Amino acid sequence: MNAPAVAPPAIESPNPAETGGPIAAFARLVALLTLGLGVLGLVPGITSNYSEMGFYDSGANLFGLFRTSVVVASTQILFGVTVLAFSGSARQAHKTVVWVALTYLCAGLSGAGLMVNAVRDDLPVNVASNWLHLALFAVILGGAVAARRKHVEQLGVF
Repeated sequence: MNAPAVAPPAIESPNPAETGGPIAAFARLVALLTLGLGVLGLVPGITSNYSEMGFYDSGANLFGLFRTSVVVASTQILFGVTVLAFSGSARQAHKTVVWVALTYLCAGLSGAGLMVNAVRDDLPVNVASNWLHLALFAVILGGAVAARRKHVEQLGVF
């Protein structure tokens, strides 16, 4: 005898507390920011002294102000791609954004010579770049904390 056909279980929509929400939106914003900085750092005209662009050591300046190199621009692009890859889960997006913020803190402190055994001589830094890294740290970390609070207020859990 044939068993009666059983309807497949309904496909449940993902829990909004685990995916999407303010944290994922903020993570995508951070990804676009870092991707944009990385790509612009490789564009002649936007990057002054482009002919002096080197892999590590460089005389090129993004917007004529922030010292950049191939490694710096590539790292920015890698940050953006990584944050986009982990922006589907609220927890992973939050963790990734916090790690990116902490990396900017390390870059700013390293460039200013405030970290022991810093790789200051290996990467191009100047005062403007150091301040930019410290500002990005503060803005990204502050935004991550605010997005997490908003996420909890809207969805009740994190």
